[in-house]
Amino acid sequence: MKEHVASPQALASMHLFRFWHSGEFEVVVDGQPVTITCSAGSNLSLDDAQALCSAKAERVQRLIDGSAERDNSYEKPVREEITHEIDDCNIVTRNRYGALVLNSCSLNIFDIDDYKRSFWEAIGFGGKKDKKAAIVDHLRKLFETRDQHNVTWRVYETCKGIRLIVVGQYLDPRSSAFGKFSQEINADALYTLLCTKQNCYRARLTPKPHRLHVERLKFVCPLPEDVEGRYAQWLQEYQQQSENYAVCRLVAVLGNSFNDNPIVDFHDRVCRSETSLPLA
Repeated sequence: MKEHVASPQALASMHLFRFWHSGEFEVVVDGQPVTITCSAGSNLSLDDAQALCSAKAERVQRLIDGSAERDNSYEKPVREEITHEIDDCNIVTRNRYGALVLNSCSLNIFDIDDYKRSFWEAIGFGGKKDKKAAIVDHLRKLFETRDQHNVTWRVYETCKGIRLIVVGQYLDPRSSAFGKFSQEINADALYTLLCTKQNCYRARLTPKPHRLHVERLKFVCPLPEDVEGRYAQWLQEYQQQSENYAVCRLVAVLGNSFNDNPIVDFHDRVCRSETSLPLA
Protein backbone atom coordinates (compact mmCIF):
# COMPACT_ATOMS: atom_id res chain seq x y z
CA MET A 1 0.00 0.00 0.00
CA LYS A 2 1.46 3.33 -1.08
CA GLU A 3 2.26 6.02 1.47
CA HIS A 4 -0.21 8.90 1.40
CA VAL A 5 -0.19 12.34 2.96
CA ALA A 6 -3.67 13.12 4.24
CA SER A 7 -4.99 16.65 3.90
CA PRO A 8 -5.11 18.82 7.04
CA GLN A 9 -8.89 19.07 6.61
CA ALA A 10 -9.26 15.27 6.55
CA LEU A 11 -7.19 14.88 9.72
CA ALA A 12 -9.03 17.67 11.52
CA SER A 13 -12.40 16.12 10.66
CA MET A 14 -11.32 13.07 12.66
CA HIS A 15 -9.84 15.25 15.44
CA LEU A 16 -6.31 14.02 14.62
CA PHE A 17 -3.17 16.16 14.44
CA ARG A 18 0.36 15.63 13.10
CA PHE A 19 2.13 18.16 15.33
CA TRP A 20 1.77 18.55 19.09
CA HIS A 21 3.20 20.89 21.68
CA SER A 22 2.83 20.89 25.44
CA GLY A 23 4.11 23.54 27.82
CA GLU A 24 3.79 25.02 31.29
CA PHE A 25 2.28 28.47 31.70
CA GLU A 26 1.69 30.74 34.65
CA VAL A 27 -1.77 32.15 35.31
CA VAL A 28 -2.98 34.28 38.17
CA VAL A 29 -5.83 33.05 40.38
CA ASP A 30 -7.03 35.34 43.17
CA GLY A 31 -3.78 37.28 42.93
CA GLN A 32 -1.62 34.16 43.24
CA PRO A 33 0.49 32.66 40.43
CA VAL A 34 -0.49 29.13 39.45
CA THR A 35 1.34 26.89 36.95
CA ILE A 36 -0.81 25.05 34.43
CA THR A 37 0.03 22.69 31.57
CA CYS A 38 -1.53 23.21 28.14
CA SER A 39 -1.30 21.05 25.04
CA ALA A 40 -2.37 21.79 21.48
CA GLY A 41 -2.26 20.03 18.13
CA SER A 42 -1.86 21.35 14.60
CA ASN A 43 -1.81 19.94 11.08
CA LEU A 44 0.25 22.85 9.76
CA SER A 45 3.50 22.88 11.74
CA LEU A 46 5.10 22.53 15.16
CA ASP A 47 5.35 26.33 15.35
CA ASP A 48 1.61 26.57 14.82
CA ALA A 49 1.03 24.00 17.58
CA GLN A 50 3.20 26.09 19.91
CA ALA A 51 1.26 29.24 19.04
CA LEU A 52 -2.05 27.47 19.62
CA CYS A 53 -0.77 26.17 22.94
CA SER A 54 0.13 29.70 24.08
CA ALA A 55 -3.24 30.99 22.90
CA LYS A 56 -4.98 28.28 24.92
CA ALA A 57 -3.12 29.37 28.08
CA GLU A 58 -4.07 33.00 27.43
CA ARG A 59 -7.69 31.97 27.06
CA VAL A 60 -7.54 30.14 30.39
CA GLN A 61 -6.42 33.39 32.02
CA ARG A 62 -9.28 35.29 30.38
CA LEU A 63 -11.74 32.68 31.63
CA ILE A 64 -10.36 33.08 35.14
CA ASP A 65 -10.66 36.85 34.85
CA GLY A 66 -14.21 36.58 33.54
CA SER A 67 -13.37 38.37 30.29
CA ALA A 68 -14.11 35.32 28.11
CA GLU A 69 -17.06 32.95 27.86
CA ARG A 70 -16.80 29.19 27.86
CA ASP A 71 -17.04 27.57 24.43
CA ASN A 72 -19.53 24.73 24.84
CA SER A 73 -18.90 23.58 21.27
CA TYR A 74 -15.28 22.65 22.06
CA GLU A 75 -14.47 19.00 21.36
CA LYS A 76 -11.37 17.42 22.84
CA PRO A 77 -8.96 16.20 20.13
CA VAL A 78 -7.56 12.67 20.05
CA ARG A 79 -4.01 12.90 21.42
CA GLU A 80 -2.61 9.95 19.49
CA GLU A 81 0.53 9.67 17.38
CA ILE A 82 -0.20 9.30 13.67
CA THR A 83 1.86 6.33 12.45
CA HIS A 84 0.47 5.76 8.94
CA GLU A 85 -1.70 7.78 6.56
CA ILE A 86 -3.35 5.37 4.14
CA ASP A 87 -5.62 7.93 2.49
CA ASP A 88 -7.78 10.88 3.50
CA CYS A 89 -10.37 8.54 5.02
CA ASN A 90 -8.11 6.04 6.80
CA ILE A 91 -5.45 7.00 9.33
CA VAL A 92 -3.54 4.72 11.72
CA THR A 93 -2.67 6.02 15.18
CA ARG A 94 -1.10 4.64 18.36
CA ASN A 95 -3.60 4.83 21.21
CA ARG A 96 -3.10 5.69 24.88
CA TYR A 97 -1.76 2.23 25.81
CA GLY A 98 0.36 1.71 22.68
CA ALA A 99 -1.80 -0.36 20.32
CA LEU A 100 -2.26 0.64 16.69
CA VAL A 101 -5.76 1.82 15.76
CA LEU A 102 -7.40 2.28 12.34
CA ASN A 103 -9.44 5.49 12.23
CA SER A 104 -11.78 5.19 9.25
CA CYS A 105 -14.49 7.25 7.61
CA SER A 106 -14.89 4.82 4.71
CA LEU A 107 -15.72 1.60 6.60
CA ASN A 108 -18.44 0.95 9.17
CA ILE A 109 -16.79 -0.89 12.08
CA PHE A 110 -18.62 -1.93 15.24
CA ASP A 111 -17.54 -3.59 18.49
CA ILE A 112 -20.16 -5.86 20.06
CA ASP A 113 -19.30 -7.21 23.50
CA ASP A 114 -22.63 -8.81 24.46
CA TYR A 115 -26.11 -9.69 23.23
CA LYS A 116 -29.55 -8.62 24.41
CA ARG A 117 -30.96 -11.25 26.71
CA SER A 118 -34.62 -12.18 26.79
CA PHE A 119 -36.66 -11.72 29.95
CA TRP A 120 -36.40 -15.42 30.75
CA GLU A 121 -32.64 -15.48 30.22
CA ALA A 122 -32.24 -12.42 32.42
CA ILE A 123 -33.91 -14.18 35.34
CA GLY A 124 -31.93 -17.38 34.84
CA PHE A 125 -34.19 -19.63 32.72
CA GLY A 126 -33.53 -21.24 29.38
CA GLY A 127 -29.90 -22.23 29.88
CA LYS A 128 -26.73 -20.24 29.34
CA LYS A 129 -25.77 -19.33 25.76
CA ASP A 130 -22.30 -18.89 24.39
CA LYS A 131 -21.99 -15.11 24.22
CA LYS A 132 -20.07 -14.86 20.95
CA ALA A 133 -22.25 -17.46 19.23
CA ALA A 134 -25.38 -15.60 20.36
CA ILE A 135 -24.06 -12.32 18.93
CA VAL A 136 -23.23 -13.93 15.57
CA ASP A 137 -26.64 -15.64 15.46
CA HIS A 138 -28.36 -12.29 16.08
CA LEU A 139 -26.33 -10.65 13.28
CA ARG A 140 -27.27 -13.45 10.85
CA LYS A 141 -30.97 -13.07 11.61
CA LEU A 142 -30.79 -9.28 11.39
CA PHE A 143 -28.96 -9.42 8.06
CA GLU A 144 -31.68 -11.63 6.59
CA THR A 145 -34.40 -9.13 7.50
CA ARG A 146 -32.76 -6.21 5.70
CA ASP A 147 -32.41 -5.24 2.04
CA GLN A 148 -28.69 -5.90 1.67
CA HIS A 149 -28.16 -5.54 -2.09
CA ASN A 150 -24.44 -4.87 -2.69
CA VAL A 151 -23.77 -4.83 1.06
CA THR A 152 -21.56 -7.31 2.91
CA TRP A 153 -21.21 -7.86 6.66
CA ARG A 154 -17.86 -9.29 7.74
CA VAL A 155 -18.04 -10.82 11.21
CA TYR A 156 -14.91 -11.30 13.30
CA GLU A 157 -14.31 -12.91 16.68
CA THR A 158 -12.24 -10.80 19.08
CA CYS A 159 -10.77 -11.69 22.45
CA LYS A 160 -13.90 -10.60 24.34
CA GLY A 161 -16.61 -10.29 21.72
CA ILE A 162 -17.41 -9.68 18.05
CA ARG A 163 -16.31 -7.06 15.51
CA LEU A 164 -18.55 -6.22 12.56
CA ILE A 165 -17.35 -4.49 9.39
CA VAL A 166 -20.06 -3.36 6.97
CA VAL A 167 -18.86 -2.91 3.38
CA GLY A 168 -20.91 -1.36 0.59
CA GLN A 169 -22.62 1.48 2.42
CA TYR A 170 -21.47 4.11 4.87
CA LEU A 171 -23.31 5.34 7.95
CA ASP A 172 -22.28 8.77 9.21
CA PRO A 173 -21.32 8.27 12.89
CA ARG A 174 -23.26 11.42 13.75
CA SER A 175 -26.45 10.39 11.99
CA SER A 176 -29.65 8.98 13.48
CA ALA A 177 -29.23 5.94 11.20
CA PHE A 178 -25.92 5.16 12.93
CA GLY A 179 -27.54 5.37 16.36
CA LYS A 180 -30.44 3.16 15.31
CA PHE A 181 -28.19 0.53 13.73
CA SER A 182 -25.86 0.53 16.77
CA GLN A 183 -28.84 -0.26 18.98
CA GLU A 184 -30.10 -2.98 16.64
CA ILE A 185 -26.80 -4.86 16.77
CA ASN A 186 -26.23 -4.02 20.45
CA ALA A 187 -22.90 -2.30 19.73
CA ASP A 188 -20.81 -1.29 22.74
CA ALA A 189 -22.19 2.02 24.02
CA LEU A 190 -18.83 3.55 24.93
CA TYR A 191 -17.40 2.63 21.53
CA THR A 192 -20.32 4.17 19.64
CA LEU A 193 -20.04 7.36 21.72
CA LEU A 194 -16.34 7.62 20.81
CA CYS A 195 -17.16 7.13 17.11
CA THR A 196 -19.72 9.92 17.29
CA LYS A 197 -17.34 12.31 19.05
CA GLN A 198 -14.46 11.57 16.68
CA ASN A 199 -16.67 11.48 13.59
CA CYS A 200 -15.18 8.21 12.35
CA TYR A 201 -14.94 4.51 13.16
CA ARG A 202 -12.09 2.93 15.11
CA ALA A 203 -10.63 -0.59 15.01
CA ARG A 204 -7.74 -1.77 17.15
CA LEU A 205 -5.18 -3.46 14.88
CA THR A 206 -2.60 -4.81 17.35
CA PRO A 207 -2.94 -6.57 20.73
CA LYS A 208 -3.48 -4.89 24.08
CA PRO A 209 -0.09 -4.81 25.83
CA HIS A 210 -1.33 -6.25 29.13
CA ARG A 211 -2.55 -9.36 27.29
CA LEU A 212 1.04 -9.87 26.09
CA HIS A 213 2.43 -9.28 29.60
CA VAL A 214 4.21 -6.22 28.26
CA GLU A 215 4.62 -3.12 30.41
CA ARG A 216 1.86 -0.60 29.80
CA LEU A 217 3.00 2.95 29.08
CA LYS A 218 0.67 5.93 28.84
CA PHE A 219 0.96 7.36 25.34
CA VAL A 220 -0.21 10.91 24.72
CA CYS A 221 1.04 13.56 22.30
CA PRO A 222 3.55 14.98 22.69
CA LEU A 223 5.23 12.06 24.44
CA PRO A 224 6.22 12.87 28.05
CA GLU A 225 9.98 12.70 28.70
CA ASP A 226 9.70 9.57 30.87
CA VAL A 227 7.87 7.75 28.06
CA GLU A 228 9.95 9.14 25.18
CA GLY A 229 13.14 7.75 26.72
CA ARG A 230 11.71 4.23 26.88
CA TYR A 231 9.70 4.31 23.67
CA ALA A 232 12.11 2.49 21.32
CA GLN A 233 12.81 -0.35 23.75
CA TRP A 234 9.13 -0.73 24.64
CA LEU A 235 8.09 -0.76 20.96
CA GLN A 236 10.62 -3.47 20.11
CA GLU A 237 9.38 -5.73 22.92
CA TYR A 238 5.74 -5.03 22.08
CA GLN A 239 6.20 -5.83 18.39
CA GLN A 240 8.09 -9.04 19.18
CA GLN A 241 5.39 -10.29 21.53
CA SER A 242 2.63 -9.23 19.10
CA GLU A 243 3.96 -11.72 16.53
CA ASN A 244 2.45 -14.51 18.63
CA TYR A 245 -1.13 -13.18 18.64
CA ALA A 246 -3.99 -12.04 16.42
CA VAL A 247 -6.49 -9.30 17.22
CA CYS A 248 -9.51 -10.86 15.51
CA ARG A 249 -10.53 -13.88 13.47
CA LEU A 250 -12.94 -13.88 10.53
CA VAL A 251 -15.85 -16.22 11.37
CA ALA A 252 -18.58 -15.29 8.89
CA VAL A 253 -19.24 -13.30 5.72
CA LEU A 254 -22.88 -12.33 5.21
CA GLY A 255 -23.81 -11.34 1.67
CA ASN A 256 -22.32 -12.21 -1.71
CA SER A 257 -21.39 -8.80 -3.08
CA PHE A 258 -17.98 -8.28 -1.44
CA ASN A 259 -15.18 -7.24 -3.76
CA ASP A 260 -11.58 -6.62 -2.82
CA ASN A 261 -11.30 -3.61 -0.55
CA PRO A 262 -7.76 -2.35 0.19
CA ILE A 263 -8.73 -1.08 3.66
CA VAL A 264 -10.37 -4.37 4.62
CA ASP A 265 -7.30 -6.18 3.28
CA PHE A 266 -5.07 -3.92 5.37
CA HIS A 267 -7.20 -4.50 8.47
CA ASP A 268 -7.18 -8.27 8.00
CA ARG A 269 -3.46 -8.44 7.35
CA VAL A 270 -2.42 -6.36 10.36
CA CYS A 271 -4.98 -8.01 12.66
CA ARG A 272 -3.94 -11.46 11.34
CA SER A 273 -7.58 -12.35 11.01
CA GLU A 274 -6.97 -15.43 8.86
CA THR A 275 -4.54 -17.14 11.26
CA SER A 276 -5.19 -19.55 14.12
CA LEU A 277 -3.11 -17.52 16.58
CA PRO A 278 -4.60 -16.83 20.04
CA LEU A 279 -6.60 -13.62 20.29
CA ALA A 280 -5.33 -10.69 22.35
